[in-house]
This record gives sequence, C-alpha cells and structure tokens, in this order.
Amino acid sequence: MRNFLIVVVVIGLIGYVGSRWADIYKTKTELAKVVEQQLSVVDDKSQPAVKHKLVDEASKLGIELSSADIQITFEDTDVRSVAQNLTARILTFVNKRAEIKLSYNAYLLGIIRLREEIEDFKIRQIQAQEREKPEMRQILDATPQ
Repeated sequence: MRNFLIVVVVIGLIGYVGSRWADIYKTKTELAKVVEQQLSVVDDKSQPAVKHKLVDEASKLGIELSSADIQITFEDTDVRSVAQNLTARILTFVNKRAEIKLSYNAYLLGIIRLREEIEDFKIRQIQAQEREKPEMRQILDATPQ
C-alpha cells in the first residue's frame, strides 16, 4: 500500500510539472506573438509606448515584466531583401533593423525559477528612392536655365 501511494504521488507530481511546463511554453509563445506584432510599429519615437504595451500584455498573461527587462533597438542596416537586390540598379533603399529582446522569470512548483527570454527582429524598409541616371543628369546639366 505504501509503494502505491508513493507511485501515485510521483505520477501526480510529474503530471503537475508537465502541466505547468506546458503553461509556461504557451504563455511564452503568446508573448512572442505580441513582440512580433510590436516590431511592425516600433521606431525611434515609439519605444516607450511599445515597452508599455509589452508590459501590459505580459501582465494580462500573468507575467511580471518591467520596462527594464525590455531592450529595443532601431538602427540602420545594410541588409536587403531579395526584391531590393533585384531592383538595386534603379532604386536605393534605406532599411532599419528593429529588434526587441526581453527576459522574465517563470516559476515551476513555486520555487524553481526559469529564466525565459524572447528575442525577435524585423528588417523594415523606411525609404526607397529612384537612382539618378547619368544620362538624365547630362541632359539636365546641358539645358540652359
């Protein structure tokens, strides 16, 4: 009878840990979706608003997250998409790399702390300009003003 109780307790503990682990994974996945959505709106001026939105969404999911746990970068990059590379002879592009990193604590059994991290980035096209053609410049220079 004693061995049976030990087996039941162990199976119950394994079930609880597995269930809690699945909840942690589900919550992390949902927060990662929010991070991905915010990459489309982040820029130099909106970083505080994006941090506030992420903190609010995390609290809705039951995650304790502060603005200090979130790092947002929005910087120039030379990375080009395939379509931009194909049109590079006639257009010039300005691209920015938006990146959001955040980390938070998840607890298993209330005592085991797991450090969870979410990191995502997106390359955004900011500007596209037509390249100036040399023959057009010669025509413009030759035209009397």
